[in-house]
Amino acid sequence: YLRTVFFINQNLFVTSEECISIPHNHHDYELRYIATGKCKQIISNRTYDAEVGDLLIVYPFEYHCQRKDQICVTSSQYNLRFTVEIPNDNASPAEIRAYQAIIKALSETRRVHDKKQILLLYFKQLTEEINSKNVGYVSNMQSLCSLILSEVTRLSEKEIKSLYPPEELKFRGYGRSAIDSFFTHKYLTNVKVGDLAEDMKISRRQVNRIMNKMFGMSFTQKLTEMRLQQAKLQLTFTEKPITEICHDCGFQNYSYFSTCFKENCGMPPSEYRARTQKKKNQ
Repeated sequence: YLRTVFFINQNLFVTSEECISIPHNHHDYELRYIATGKCKQIISNRTYDAEVGDLLIVYPFEYHCQRKDQICVTSSQYNLRFTVEIPNDNASPAEIRAYQAIIKALSETRRVHDKKQILLLYFKQLTEEINSKNVGYVSNMQSLCSLILSEVTRLSEKEIKSLYPPEELKFRGYGRSAIDSFFTHKYLTNVKVGDLAEDMKISRRQVNRIMNKMFGMSFTQKLTEMRLQQAKLQLTFTEKPITEICHDCGFQNYSYFSTCFKENCGMPPSEYRARTQKKKNQ
């Protein structure tokens, strides 16, 4: 639900000599994590004594700096800036709750202590990824940034009960993973809503209620959507007869398959195949 933008530059990892600066501010948040030594951090005209494992949060537009005359011993730190995007007018209630909850947690936290050095591991790996630039490093960096923000929120000890209502929270982890796993492995077979209900040990009515909350559609609609996606792939990349594709993708009746396909794509399967294969060969 949260959309965050992280800013990473040459100041991601700096020594105490390199991070000396005049008071300045940013329009985003900044995380300042002490990796080695001790130092004094000045934020909004207040001085904080920071040591290894301390992470200080600088709020948007707050003036902050680290002066040379306040360096106690040689130290090093990681600096990571980020913005939490404001939900747009079409945002769901869950997105709005998530935004409000994280902003509240951040605004009530100035400093957290990384006793288990989990954040330190994330920051080190983030630095390695940006320096090595191996295949997939951008995705790895995105994941690490999300982990860092999640761990900071966890260490803040702020309870974010408003993030999800109790019912959503109950099914958010297990329910979503169970449903995803079910459809991934069984959507091409002759499955029914009762099969998923049995797998999850809940009633059919509860299954459809959870499906609507998490996917915005019923069990049958989700099943049809996944089968149609597979049909599109086969129409584009294979020469199999359309009737064979129909049955391979779990549809027992060609007329029903053709009707669903046309409703989903705005054209019959034969026309879809002709268009996509023409594009593929251009």
